[in-house]
Amino acid sequence: MVLPIDEKNEGESRFQIELLATLRRRWEYVAFGLALGLSLALLYSFSTTPVFQSDIEILVGQRTSELTNSGTMTGASASGDAIQEDQLATHMRLLTARRVLAQAIEDGELRDVQSLQMAAARGINCIDHLQKNLTVKRGGDGTARNAMVLRASYRDPSATDAARVLNAVYQSYRTYVESHGENTSEQAVQLIEDARATHEQELASADREYREFIQSVPALFEGDRLQDIHRERLAKLEFELNLVRNQLAEQQSRLDVIENYLVANDSRTLDNLDHLALLSQKEVERLKLFLEMTRGEIQSESFQAEQPLRQEAARVQYSRLLELVQKERALSDAFGANHPLVDAARREIEITRQFLDHHAPLAAETSKGKLVPAEMLKTYTMLLRNDIAELEKRKAILLKDSEVELAAAKQVENDYMLGASLRAKFNRAQARYDQVILRLQELNLSRSYAGFSTDLLANPEPARFPAWPKLPILVFIGLFLGFGLGTALAVVAEMLDVTFNSSSDIEQATGATVIAHVPRFSIKKPSARILVTSSIAPSVVAFHSPQSPEAEIYRIARTSLLINNRREAVRTIMMTSPQPGDGKSTTIANLAVSLSRTGKKVLLIDADLRRPMISKLFGVPEQPGLADLLLANQPLVRSVHASDLANLHIMPHGRETSEPSELLESRRFQEILDEAKSAYDLILIDAPPLLAVADPAIIAPRVDSVIMTVRVCKNGRRVVEHAVKILSDIEVHPTAVIVNGVERSAQKSYVYSGYSSDPYGYVGKYHQRYSAAESQLTEASISA
Repeated sequence: MVLPIDEKNEGESRFQIELLATLRRRWEYVAFGLALGLSLALLYSFSTTPVFQSDIEILVGQRTSELTNSGTMTGASASGDAIQEDQLATHMRLLTARRVLAQAIEDGELRDVQSLQMAAARGINCIDHLQKNLTVKRGGDGTARNAMVLRASYRDPSATDAARVLNAVYQSYRTYVESHGENTSEQAVQLIEDARATHEQELASADREYREFIQSVPALFEGDRLQDIHRERLAKLEFELNLVRNQLAEQQSRLDVIENYLVANDSRTLDNLDHLALLSQKEVERLKLFLEMTRGEIQSESFQAEQPLRQEAARVQYSRLLELVQKERALSDAFGANHPLVDAARREIEITRQFLDHHAPLAAETSKGKLVPAEMLKTYTMLLRNDIAELEKRKAILLKDSEVELAAAKQVENDYMLGASLRAKFNRAQARYDQVILRLQELNLSRSYAGFSTDLLANPEPARFPAWPKLPILVFIGLFLGFGLGTALAVVAEMLDVTFNSSSDIEQATGATVIAHVPRFSIKKPSARILVTSSIAPSVVAFHSPQSPEAEIYRIARTSLLINNRREAVRTIMMTSPQPGDGKSTTIANLAVSLSRTGKKVLLIDADLRRPMISKLFGVPEQPGLADLLLANQPLVRSVHASDLANLHIMPHGRETSEPSELLESRRFQEILDEAKSAYDLILIDAPPLLAVADPAIIAPRVDSVIMTVRVCKNGRRVVEHAVKILSDIEVHPTAVIVNGVERSAQKSYVYSGYSSDPYGYVGKYHQRYSAAESQLTEASISA
C-alpha cells in the first residue's frame, strides 16, 4: 500500500482510502475472520458452564454516642462523615479476609456446596476458591459513586448456592465487626479507668508543688500577677543615675571649655572682659553668693553707703559690654570673622571698654576686698572640680545600688517563670484529668453504641439469568476480534502481494502518469465489407470500431499525448514494455491510428528487429524496412509503406539481421530519425521489451518521449521496477504509462484514476445505438 505524506490530514485520509481499498480487494480475508470470530464466540457460549451472580449492598457507618450524651448531632456525624476513607477500605478487606471466610464456611455449613466440593476435589483450598469468586467494590452508580456503601458479589454455577454463600460471608463479617467493637469498648473503658487514676495522682502532685513554691517566694502574687518591688526600685535608681550623669557631663564640659581657653591664651594678655565672657549669668550669680559668704564685715560704712550706686553703674556697664561680646560672637559664627557686621560689633566693644576704663568708680578699684575677674574664674574652676568629684561619688553609689537591685529583680523573674511553669503543668494535668473523666462517662453511658453499623441494603437473592456467558457480548467480541484478524490477514496479504492494486501504485513505481487503462477485449470482425477492403488486423480497434469504448480509451491516451507534445515539443515517441506479451505493439498501432485521425502526419517505425509485429497488424510488406535503411545508404521513402489511412505511414522491420543492437546503435539510425522529422509531424517507434534485450536502452536516449505499456495481470511490481531502473541507469524516465489487458471482472476492485467499470459514463443502450449509427455512416461512405 502506498501512503504519500504531503500533509498530515491528507496522509490520514489517504491511509483510510487505501485501507478501505485493501479491505475491498481482500474481502475474503475479512469475511473469514468474521466467520471465525463468530464461530468461536458461539462455540464458547454453548460449551461454557453458565455462572450466576448474587449481589448485596452494605451501608457502613460509625456508631456515635453523641446524640445520647448531648441530645444533638454534629453535621459530620449526621452526614456520615464519621467514617473515613481508610476505614471503608478496611471493611472492604475484611469481607475477603481469610478469617472471615473460614468462619463463614463453618457457620454457614458451606462444605456441602457443590462448587466448593469440586474445588476441594481438584486440590484447591475452599477459602482460595471463595476469594477468587468474591468481588467487593465501594460506592454506588452515577452521583452516588462516593457513597459509604460496599457492593459485594459472588459467582457460582448454581444461583441458589451463590446467594447462600454470599449471605454466609455477610453474616460472618457482621459478627466479626460487632464482636470486635464490643471487645474494643470494654478495653477502652479499662484503659481510661487506669488513665484516670494516673492523671489524678499527677494533678495532686502538680498542685502540691505549686503551693509550696508560692509559699517559698519572697515576692507577692495577686492571682497570676507578680508584684516586683526590686524592679520598681531599679527603675528609680536608673532615673536618678541618668540625672547625675547629665549634671556630671554638664560640669565637666564647662571645666573643659575654661581650661582649654586658658591653655590656648596667655593669661597676661587677657583682660577682665575676656575672663567674664567665659562665665554665664548663672555662674556669675553663684560667684556673687560665694563672695558675699567669704567677705564678712571687712567693708566700711561709707563704702557700704556708696556700694549700691557703684554696683548699679558697674552692672549696667558690664552688662552692656557682655551683650556686645556675645553679639560679636554670634555674628562671627553666622557671617564669618571678616564680615562688616562683625567689624562694627568689634568697634562698638572697643569704645565701650575705653569708656569703662576712664569712668570706672575709684571705690571699686581701691576697695580692699575686691574680687577681680581672673580670680573669679579661678575660684569658679575650683568650684567646678569640687562639683565633679561630688557627682562622681554619687554616680558610683547609684551604680552599686542598681547592681544589687538588678540581681534581686532577675531572681524574682526566674522565680516567676518557675511559678508559671508549675502553673502550666498544673493546668495541663487538670485538663487531662477532666478529659479522661468526660470520656469515661461517655463510654459508661454508650457502650451499646460502640463500633460500626453494617446495615444490609439489598439481600442476596438467586439470579434468574446467568451473569456469564452473555451471547450478545460474546458475539460482539467475536466479530470485533474476527474483523481485526481479517483486517490483519488482508494487510499482510496486501504487503506480500507484488502485483499492482491501483493507479497510484503504478505511478509511484514508474514515476510517470497513467494516461489510459485498456481492458481485455475479444477481437471480432466489425463487418465483412470492412475486412474485405482493409488489410489492417482486427485488433486495431481504433480503425475498425472507432466508436467503441476501447477506441475511446485510445483517444483519451491520444489527447494526453498531444497536450504533452504541445507543452514539451515532442516529435519522437518510443513505446516499450517490461516483458514480451504486454501488448505494446497493438497499443502503439491503435495510438498511431488515433493520432493520424487528428490530421497529423504520423510515421510508425517497427524497431523490434527480433519479434516484429507492425507489418502484420497493418498488412504491409515486411521489406524493405528499417534494417534495410540501416544496412544500406538509401532514401527514406524506399522503406516507408502507405496504410489504409492517408496520414499514417508504416516503416516495417525490414530484412532479418543477426546484429540488431549494433544497427540501432549506429549513427545511421539517428540520421533516419532526423530525416523523418522533416517529413512527418510525429514518429512512433515500437521498441522491444526492456527486460528482454538491450535495444530499448539504445533507442530511448534518442527520442523525446518514452511510453511504457504494463499488463497488470501479468507483470508484478518487481518486474516494472526493474524495467524503470534500466531506463534510470541511462538517465531516461518514462513520461506516461498505459495499463493494458485489464480484466473486466477485476474492474470492480481496481481503481482507474477516477474511471469506474463504465469509465466514460455511457449508458449501454445509448452507446450501442451511437456505435451502430456511426457504422452505417462509415459503410455508406465506403460504398459511395
